Order: sequence, then structure tokens, then C-alpha cells
Amino acid sequence: MKIATVTAPVATLWSRPDAPRPGVDAAALGPRCDPRSWVAGLDDTGRMYTGVLTQLLHGEQVLIEEVRDGWARVVATEQPAAKLDPRGYPGWLPLDQLSVRETADGGATGVDAIAALEAARAWRGVPYVWGGLTPYGIDCSGLVHLAFRQLGVTMPRDADDQRAATADVPLGTERPGDLYFFGPGDGTVQHVGFVTTPSRPDGTRHMLHACGDAYLVVEEQLRPTRVATLLTAGRVTP
Repeated sequence: MKIATVTAPVATLWSRPDAPRPGVDAAALGPRCDPRSWVAGLDDTGRMYTGVLTQLLHGEQVLIEEVRDGWARVVATEQPAAKLDPRGYPGWLPLDQLSVRETADGGATGVDAIAALEAARAWRGVPYVWGGLTPYGIDCSGLVHLAFRQLGVTMPRDADDQRAATADVPLGTERPGDLYFFGPGDGTVQHVGFVTTPSRPDGTRHMLHACGDAYLVVEEQLRPTRVATLLTAGRVTP
């Protein structure tokens, strides 16, 4: 069975692959689609177009039944539509708006930390917003939560809970896809980010994170002030 998670900000479910109208629906397509611009560009008649069936939110899961010419025929399992399909709402999505994975029996897959890191990299440049969890603004633990959620792995929402949910990794042995946790040394965890490279012998480290200092999701070398608050590294395990 193939299952997938929506990675676009919003994925519009279409009645068929050729349903999007040339030009009119361009902003609704692609991995970084812009639903606000799309709706703003529709007139009254355009908003009544029946080629659009429903919309899926970022992180929503689908079953994939067919892939053809860059499109996937899916069932949106989180949107019941018993009259159409007892499993969920059926329709077509652009394949580049999905993160696809396979399971032999439909059960849970292992944790692919590199895939989670790559999913997080797609958020570089998104503004930092405390408590944010959307392409319009996101915080550090929200980025970790959503990156794993795209792979079907449920991670806690807050950084301290994320640390509790991971296996400790001795500093110096961390690898890309692991997580760095930061705090003031009083036992609290106040920040989290993805390890992007193995640490170097001179102690240089790099990470990807929603940075409250840069006000963006960035990938960078740890600054001295950040190194001073580095608590530990953690690994997400099945």
C-alpha cells in the first residue's frame, strides 16, 4: 500500500488530472502553491467551478491508488464521504504536493530522519512566529513536529516533550536528522533544531531550525551563544 502526506500549504483535490484551468488555477498547483492568490484571482463564476472537489490541509494523509503523469489518484482518509468511498474523499492531486511512502502491510513505517530533515529544509525562509504551525509562520518545535508529521510520524508539539520522546545521543556522535536541544541549564528545554551535518573535530556544528533571532527558518552553523545553551542531541526512533 502506498500512503502519502500533503506537503503543500494547501492541496486542492481535483475531479481529474486535466481539471485545472490553464492560467486560472496555476497558483493552486505546485509544491509551494499560493491558495490566497488563487482565490483572489477567481471571479464569481470561477469560484463555482465543479472541477474542484475539496481541499486538503498541510500534513493531511491520503491513500494512493494510482499514479499517472505527475498526478496521484488518492483517497483523503480524514474527510469522510461515504456516498463516494467508505474510506474517504476520492480525487486527484499533483504528485509534487505529496510526500509518498510505502508499507508492506499498511502499518507504521520506520522513522526516516533524513527524509524528515529534507522535509524541514523545504521550510527555509518561512517567518518565525511563536506558536506558528503554517507556511505563514512557524516556531522551532512546530517545524520538527510538522517535518515528522509529513512522514506519518507523530511527534509531540513542544520542545521539552520532543526531547522526552527521543533517545539520547551523546554529543559528538549525532548525525543528520537527529535533533539538538537547548536550554538555560535549569532543566528546561527552550529550543530545538535539526542536526544537518556530523559534528567536526573542532566542535563546529550546523543545524536547521526556526530561529527566533533571525526571525526565519534557517540552516546555519551554531553561533557561540547557541553552543553555550546546547544541552544534548536526540534521535527519533520507531
